[in-house]
Amino acid sequence: MSRLHRPLLRRASAALAVVATAAAATLITLPAGALPATAATTNPPLTDPAAVIGRVAPELLGETSRPPTTAEADAIAAEQGARPFELRLSTGDGAPVVDLSPPQTEGAGLPISLSIDDARGPATRGPGDAGIDSFAIGQSAAAYVQPLMNGVRLLTALTGPAAGGDFDYTFDLPDGATRTELPDGDTLLADAAHHYIGTLAAPWARDAAGRDLPTRYEWTGNTLTQHVDLDAQTAYPVLLDPNWYYSYDFSAALPLYSARYPKATELAASHLLHNCFNCSFPIFGAPRGYPVDGQVLNLNASPFSLRAFAAPVKVQTANGGAMQFVALPGHFDGAGSLITFSWYNDPSGYLHLYVHAMVKVDNGPTVNIANSHVAAANWMLFWQRVADHAGASGGGGV
Repeated sequence: MSRLHRPLLRRASAALAVVATAAAATLITLPAGALPATAATTNPPLTDPAAVIGRVAPELLGETSRPPTTAEADAIAAEQGARPFELRLSTGDGAPVVDLSPPQTEGAGLPISLSIDDARGPATRGPGDAGIDSFAIGQSAAAYVQPLMNGVRLLTALTGPAAGGDFDYTFDLPDGATRTELPDGDTLLADAAHHYIGTLAAPWARDAAGRDLPTRYEWTGNTLTQHVDLDAQTAYPVLLDPNWYYSYDFSAALPLYSARYPKATELAASHLLHNCFNCSFPIFGAPRGYPVDGQVLNLNASPFSLRAFAAPVKVQTANGGAMQFVALPGHFDGAGSLITFSWYNDPSGYLHLYVHAMVKVDNGPTVNIANSHVAAANWMLFWQRVADHAGASGGGGV
């Protein structure tokens, strides 16, 4: 993976990030042909995305989330004062173009456009119409565009070795954009001022026998190529994908964000939080001591202390040492949801808080943007409290 900088960053495990960025709660009923690999007797046609995905990676189908129309987004913006996540797909006879806009909240990313260079229109949908658009890539492959709650999965399906193993995507990135490979294989993209753009999940590929295939990314300018290694044992169809999603990122590198110690070190932030965790963490019910693996926290996520908004979580340490909370039964985001908190310094020295949430319950764009506002306000407060005091706990000031 080529990259322009690689700060120390603590993040979640790739296995969790790849399987579900933001899984919707509403499950989609599979068409008759969409059977698990162990039960299927014939390969489904490439023009039926739900059947192909159901054959190779059926757990992905439940993540599909219908994006709001422009009219719906306008109505939500008028009601909420901010636009929800939006996805627009431009189709025709050429390469499809996906336009993505993050929810308008504090710490959110930037709008971006990308093209699926090898695919050609027009778009089609299979008989199951699972909300996933399909585009042809020659005679032996297809590109599927699967909308997610806060991003998009760009799946490629292969029916045989003639499809090849290299697939290109061109991103419309600002001049001076930087790419940071995270410890779990995800890639965080930022502009020249270190303003978060969005996140590219670690690559994966799987064949019809359930075998994980070697795969990797390469960048050439703003074009991303995903390579997959195929061999004589590969069972078709094969699925692989880049997955683009939006999280939260806070730092004083952004306009109007200020802190007393904007360039405090990650070590200073860790020292501060280990001395007194709930002095900085903004959610009711947090302990004074730094959370440890296996500890259950009965958090109250309501912004109003007189109204309980149950958010029980279990603590675990993610890959690279990040603090990660797993939602327990009774959590408003759905049991199994994940949130990961990571601190890092960019090349200019600014202290960032990167917060990645994988939410199991999709409440629809109206509720999602309202929840995003509350979450973003809390995590911005978390960043500011740490950046206001970390310098006094171990150096790292301006």
